[in-house]
Amino acid sequence: MDSKIRTLVISIIVAVILWVLGGFVFGHVLGIICVFLSIVIVGLATGNMMDTPEPTSGKK
Repeated sequence: MDSKIRTLVISIIVAVILWVLGGFVFGHVLGIICVFLSIVIVGLATGNMMDTPEPTSGKK
């Protein structure tokens, strides 16, 4: 598995865990903070994946 894909999958898993904890375990204010952090984590991972240049294959 590519390292960029692995980072994205890990960030999505962490975001889902934060989302569930924020929605069901913590109170109202901490829940909103957890949901916001989960969105930020996935956004940063996606932005990092899109910003990283692909290695050139040499075929033209």
